[in-house]
Amino acid sequence: MQCQDCGYIFNCTFDLEKINKEYQSERYFSRKIVSKSMNSNIKTIKNTISKYLNQDSVCLEIAPGSGDMVNALIYDVKFIYTIDPSLVSLEIEKANNYKHIQGFFDYETLKDKLEHKIDFIIFRHLLEHINTPLEFLKNIVNLLEDKAMFYVEVPNINEFIEHNRFYEIFNDHCGYYQKAVLVNTIHSLGCELVDEIFLYRKAHMGLFFRKNKEFSNSQKLQFTIFDEKLSVNFNQNAKKLNDFLGIYKSIAIYGSGHHGNTIITFIECQGSLKKCFDLDKRKQGKYLQNSEIIIEEPTMENFKDIDCIVIAAPLYEEEIVKSLREKGYERDIIQTEKRIIKI
Repeated sequence: MQCQDCGYIFNCTFDLEKINKEYQSERYFSRKIVSKSMNSNIKTIKNTISKYLNQDSVCLEIAPGSGDMVNALIYDVKFIYTIDPSLVSLEIEKANNYKHIQGFFDYETLKDKLEHKIDFIIFRHLLEHINTPLEFLKNIVNLLEDKAMFYVEVPNINEFIEHNRFYEIFNDHCGYYQKAVLVNTIHSLGCELVDEIFLYRKAHMGLFFRKNKEFSNSQKLQFTIFDEKLSVNFNQNAKKLNDFLGIYKSIAIYGSGHHGNTIITFIECQGSLKKCFDLDKRKQGKYLQNSEIIIEEPTMENFKDIDCIVIAAPLYEEEIVKSLREKGYERDIIQTEKRIIKI
């Protein structure tokens, strides 16, 4: 559903209670760097953030995942706090200038646990999981003093709609954002946009805001209102994928993250789905959600008898195709990032 006034897109099937249980479960895995492109993007984000930091800066990262950004910044700043309900995936180097707070972000409780004034807040791929985003953003702004900054990174809905990636709608994403929607909202809270970066061929957008009590929100940016053509285009792309897959007896999916777990719900020839491949060793030996499809390491031995591999990892699609061919996989590959094509 989309608000016709502000442009915010809301997943009305989002179940907060179920999702909160998952985030605190030992079965929950956050993203971990397993490829060159992932590492390259961390460097890009870190280098851009560093333009606004110095050795006296104190940072707070909300929902740090495995801790890749903390590890990238920790020796360049005075102190870093992190807050997250889970400790399962944290892989943060031990340092004297670091403190983790276990729990969900809450302004009233957090402000009493912080021993420093916060200069910079980071939250990457968190806002799309929050069902009360305006309240969350207000708390972010309240936690900062004037001229302090924050960096927010979210999926760029315009990019995946442009390419009709029907499997980008996830059960734990309750909101989707266009740049204009985010900028207009945060401008209204007294923060100015000072920088931006686009990652993974514009699939992700990162926006930098500075709290500024003198900032005037004089002009709103224009956003797109979507109509029923969106579902028609999504369904046509899903049909195209199924038309391709109908001829195969043994199919594998490459990618066991959100995309892999979502794309299987659109595939009609479920009996032909045999395996899933992923480089993350933590996931290998487990299964895609609600299926009997085991997650395996992408090796030639495991490629044996697989007629076709569907790539369900659009952020790393180019890298995966290159890796598959270099390893010797010569059968069909179906790409899904920009269009459904067989190579």
